[in-house]
Amino acid sequence: MDHTEQQKQSIRDEFKRRRRRQIILIIPVVLAVIGMMNTSERYGAAVLGLPAEVAAGGFFVLVLGALAFSLFNWRCPACSGYLGKSISPRFCSKCGVSLGEPS
Repeated sequence: MDHTEQQKQSIRDEFKRRRRRQIILIIPVVLAVIGMMNTSERYGAAVLGLPAEVAAGGFFVLVLGALAFSLFNWRCPACSGYLGKSISPRFCSKCGVSLGEPS
């Protein structure tokens, strides 16, 4: 499907917003992973003052929430196809629309 220049720019702008949200999502997940790695070596350790068992449950919920958000957010703005594992795809593998700046 051919898009007008205005539609192409709108798709690229929406992709930038979605990519920014994905990158922001990485921060709490990485911090949680680091926190959980520190407690896994010490029996009875606490994370932010919470028992490790409670923190592990919270970590599990955080990871499930991050996955659900990614499946919802990381979609092509043009066709809603999943964009895959790359954080910087140049085009959608489903519909072929360009996601980066035109060359």
